[in-house]
Amino acid sequence: MILAFDVATSHSGFARRFHAHALEEGLLLRPIGNTVYWMPPYVLDEAQCRMLGEKTLRVLDASLSV
Repeated sequence: MILAFDVATSHSGFARRFHAHALEEGLLLRPIGNTVYWMPPYVLDEAQCRMLGEKTLRVLDASLSV
């Protein structure tokens, strides 16, 4: 399964900042340009899915507030 979404931003270096913040949160997410891809394992319970979403939102907030 792959889920991808585009981030509407004109901040230069978004991908680099996003990747660094994701690692700080313990997430292995690497955007390509302004597109962020999730490739979670097939065995993902509801709590893990919620954690992935919440941490991704924190990473987005941190990456865009520069």
